Amino acid sequence: MFSFTEATLLHLIIAVGLAVHAMKTGRSQWWLFILLLVPLIGSIAYVVIEIIPAMFGSRSAQKVASNIGAVLDPDKEWRERVKQAELVDSVDAKRALAEECERKGLWGDAIRLYEAAATGIFADDPAVLTGLARAQLGGGDAAAALETLHKLEEVQPLSRNQEAHLIHARALEALGRTEEALAEYEDVSRYYAGFEARARYGLLLLKQGRVSQAREMFTEVVRASSARPVAMAPGDKEWIRIAKANLR
Repeated sequence: MFSFTEATLLHLIIAVGLAVHAMKTGRSQWWLFILLLVPLIGSIAYVVIEIIPAMFGSRSAQKVASNIGAVLDPDKEWRERVKQAELVDSVDAKRALAEECERKGLWGDAIRLYEAAATGIFADDPAVLTGLARAQLGGGDAAAALETLHKLEEVQPLSRNQEAHLIHARALEALGRTEEALAEYEDVSRYYAGFEARARYGLLLLKQGRVSQAREMFTEVVRASSARPVAMAPGDKEWIRIAKANLR
């Protein structure tokens, strides 16, 4: 039986050996920190993520590596998109990276990337302008979001872009233009594919003390969510939960 000190030393020796392997084979430098700071866990992770896939090259091994890698290095996908945007310098790459920034709450970076994408023939691109307005609203600049949406409306009516229409209603609400926001929510909630528009409309009605109308909207969300089959948009479960909570 190894003593605690001997076991610790053995783990450290193995970790150092794997660190040398990582350097010689050109692996990412973050492996050195993981291996030396947490020798046992780091060594196991290195073997599973780097050595096993290299030995067998199977899809299952690569999938395991990808899943564990995402836990150990959650920003890996984002950094890869940054690199792609820098190397390719394409609008699609910038949009993909901007959307990732939005998911991480990096609104400033998202705005910068959308603005960089909205140049040349893409200056009036609906997808780019919608993303820019969404990022501006997320970053707390509702006035800038409205300006972007006004530019978008010159090339595409908001009624043809449900996401932009919802952003418009949210921006008006954020600016305290309540009656206008209510009108926009009512309009977009009639055709918005998911439950967000109706739930947000209900919440604003509730804030204005229009309880009966708010409950009608929340009831509509719950009833529609119970239909079969029903297509769920990302985030719809949360809006259904909010609607149910406000009906209690």
